[in-house]
Amino acid sequence: MQVLFEARRHVFAKIIKLSPIIASKLLFFKIFKRRINLDNPQTYNEKLMWLKLFEDIEFKVKFTDKVEVRKHMASFGFGNLLIPVIGVFDRVEDIIFEQLPKKFVLKCSHGSGLNIICTNKRELDYKKTKHQLAKWMETDYSLINAEPHYSNIKPRIIIEHFLEQPNGKVPIDYHIHCFHGEPKIIELVLNRFTSEEQSIMLTPDWQDTHYIKKKFAYDETESKPKQIDELLAIAKRISKPFTYVQVDLTIVDEKVYFSKLDFTPAACLNEEINEEANSELGQPPLLG
Repeated sequence: MQVLFEARRHVFAKIIKLSPIIASKLLFFKIFKRRINLDNPQTYNEKLMWLKLFEDIEFKVKFTDKVEVRKHMASFGFGNLLIPVIGVFDRVEDIIFEQLPKKFVLKCSHGSGLNIICTNKRELDYKKTKHQLAKWMETDYSLINAEPHYSNIKPRIIIEHFLEQPNGKVPIDYHIHCFHGEPKIIELVLNRFTSEEQSIMLTPDWQDTHYIKKKFAYDETESKPKQIDELLAIAKRISKPFTYVQVDLTIVDEKVYFSKLDFTPAACLNEEINEEANSELGQPPLLG
């Protein structure tokens, strides 16, 4: 089964190299069972796909690279928001795990979701971790879901400090969806990296948009941070150069931290939102 999966992945990578447009059309049809309209895109997913394929790719590369984006954040005056880094490595062999703290996060610079969360170094399988990192380092992430802006990024491994609340809980992630430099949707991601991960989309004034298909009970008072105005101001300034970008921030012990910029959340194949949301988010002036 694994051999068949790898063979299909290899064939699809060739299709992406031949034509990211054709590959994107195939991906869209596979997920939504209908053809994408790239000539006159109307929905959120369609317009993000169009931006992915036809906007300036090279401009986005430097903001997608998880090492280089830190330099740009500092140039924006947001160096104080960066998660402290333990080290940046070009090779897996250069990492000395014995010298790392008890808790840390391993990230690859050239992809999304290429993360290893270590909450107890004593329980970390070094051999397995090194094998996984080596496999990721050899992966061209742009050839997985036809996302060209992940190409031309030098593969590197970033080791960051592990962020957690004083009570030991995983902090809430705030994914702020910005359209033409304006924060319009705040997506809360709770219990991230666990089997209980959940998300909800809110307006900037903290009203439920009802965009997410799956519903769950949440405490509005508890989840609304005192730093909401700061989050929105940061997202607004960072997002100015882009038609659309998702600005990922988090808060630990009342301090705001920057995580990443995402131009193609869910690879422009967001199945979590309902049809009404897909239509509303795709209409002018949001994505006109």
